[in-house]
Amino acid sequence: MIKLTNVEVIRMNKEKKLPDTELEVMTAIWHCEIPVKTAEIARHIDRDWTMSTIQALLARLEEKGYVKVMKEGRLKTYVPLISEEEYRDQETVRFFERFHRKSVRSLFMTLVKNESLTEADLQELEAMIQKEENRYD
Repeated sequence: MIKLTNVEVIRMNKEKKLPDTELEVMTAIWHCEIPVKTAEIARHIDRDWTMSTIQALLARLEEKGYVKVMKEGRLKTYVPLISEEEYRDQETVRFFERFHRKSVRSLFMTLVKNESLTEADLQELEAMIQKEENRYD
């Protein structure tokens, strides 16, 4: 098994947002043992895609710098060059900047207005804010 930390990471353009189909393939890769074969990726996808469709999506992900292809004879295996957490963090920041113009108030007002926050969520946020305030005292 190859650890992600041992992979030479290509610095990706932060503007690249994956289309849903490519994200679905990346999600499958993130949930497999690395390096992963195409057939294993296919088993983790809940769509009726042909192998050629999956291979085309993998080729796009390689071109964009999200995966590295390793050839073992005729067999190709894939290694993610970004973790699921890193991608999620990038997308969260991009969403926050784009839709809320970096306004925490706007984000939280949307969550409150749509009843997305539970009482437990609010208490957790309050504790996090208190912890941050204590750092500066």
